[in-house]
Amino acid sequence: MLPQLVGDKSLYRSPLDETHDPAFPVLPMKSLILGVVLLAAFALVVPDSLSKTTKRFVPDEATAVKIAEPALINMYGKRQIDDERPLTATLAKGIWTVSGTLCCTDRNGRRNCEPYRCLGGVAVLRLRQRDGKILSIIHYK
Repeated sequence: MLPQLVGDKSLYRSPLDETHDPAFPVLPMKSLILGVVLLAAFALVVPDSLSKTTKRFVPDEATAVKIAEPALINMYGKRQIDDERPLTATLAKGIWTVSGTLCCTDRNGRRNCEPYRCLGGVAVLRLRQRDGKILSIIHYK
């Protein structure tokens, strides 16, 4: 027997009409795919925009010091970091270690920066060479 084309509604019904719960509407496939694509694009873009570290390569000691100095001043104050100048940087296994110089005043009031001559500690900042991300900041006593 052939279905009637004029009055037969069975040709226009979806298989979902009988099986899905009306409280949970079925989204059209195009909307679902569009939502997934937008969510994936948002997930790829957001981590980069929230990152505080600017992507930059740190090729040499001068660049490492230029990146570290504002962070150290922000953390410990300009006066403290000025007292620890010059800042030096060493590279080991892709990590720059920027540290201050321990200096003290001798009996004559002159600044003395000889190693093992003064008591105290200096600020130390570690940053990654490949992108300039600051890994740690500490001040030894």
